[in-house]
Amino acid sequence: MKKTLLLSFAIMAAMISAAAPRPELKSQIEAIQTKGADYLLKTQMPNGSWMLHPAITGLACIGIADTPSAALPETKAKIEKALDYIVSCAKENGVIDASMGRRSYPVYSTSISLVCLAKFNRPKDLEIMKKARAYLLSPDVYPEGNPEHDPNAAGTGYGRNRRSDLSNTAWAMEALHVTEHLDKEPLNNDPQRAAAAKLAWDKALTFITHCQNLQETNQSAWVKSAPADDKGGFIYSPADAMRPADAAAPQRGGRPPQDRAQMLRSYGSMTYSGLKCLIYAKVNQDDVRMKSAFDWVKRYYTVDENPGVGEAGYYYYLHTFSKTLTLFNQPIITDAKGIDHDWQAEMVAAIAKRQKDDGSWVNDNGRWMESLPALSTSYVLMALGNISR
Repeated sequence: MKKTLLLSFAIMAAMISAAAPRPELKSQIEAIQTKGADYLLKTQMPNGSWMLHPAITGLACIGIADTPSAALPETKAKIEKALDYIVSCAKENGVIDASMGRRSYPVYSTSISLVCLAKFNRPKDLEIMKKARAYLLSPDVYPEGNPEHDPNAAGTGYGRNRRSDLSNTAWAMEALHVTEHLDKEPLNNDPQRAAAAKLAWDKALTFITHCQNLQETNQSAWVKSAPADDKGGFIYSPADAMRPADAAAPQRGGRPPQDRAQMLRSYGSMTYSGLKCLIYAKVNQDDVRMKSAFDWVKRYYTVDENPGVGEAGYYYYLHTFSKTLTLFNQPIITDAKGIDHDWQAEMVAAIAKRQKDDGSWVNDNGRWMESLPALSTSYVLMALGNISR
């Protein structure tokens, strides 16, 4: 318990001490941020949204929040309008989502929207945030079943079916992490709220463990046959192990997998997401899951691609990469060859060379919607915000 508490304090200290970038990077970051924020602000829709979607609107607001432009009165007015749009999408059951039917992603949309509302923390949004948190802790989010034997019963998915995945689970855990104060006095005096949160964290940690390629803690069949050089990394969903081999997306080199272990190989954005969840779950830094994940990070260090899937999901990768290493307070990463990397400087350089003339970023690989400049630009500004604030 003492070590866990110390880790919690260390994380808080890291978030403070790692907040300010080095002076030589500050002006470069601010110039990039300003241009990117200008692009997003110019593309905001008349109703305050980006792309008529509360989650994408939330990501844009979070990205803009840590830019120099955020202090301008006209930017504050635009953010207010965007937050009002997000709140207008809130349902009585706590869901925040504007979509319906097949296009509805209640867990994903509610989680990101709640992270955004918590960041700006407007008093008038308090009841909306409480309801959204209650929804993310409800049985509607976690399917029935034994988490030890059915990974889908431990994590969360988009909210349309039983398939859980690490990306949605990570967003839900971040939303719960940043709204923990809502379960405490003076905002709440019902102990059942805290009990529900503990159960959600316990189930999520079980799912996160199921997603890690680590035989010491995960006895899933796919782990036992996975390649040794992938130890410690995280996959998107262990449910993929139950899919037919020919239904899987090709992995490295564009070739279809020859067996399930290849199909479930880890990749960068999910490994950083898993590591971030372990931090939020207050797992000790000496825990084998933490150590092995960080070893994977060092083994596959790069700012040029999303390791394991190349250009796919590259900007989401930068966001999770910067958030996790900022939490760890790790300014230097030593790779598998023993080379030290100033990851902040290297990431800023990679971001700068990819910025378009209009201030946006867009991924030529359209997987996971990164061909949408509003989404990719939001991810990049969030990554820079993790470094700059």
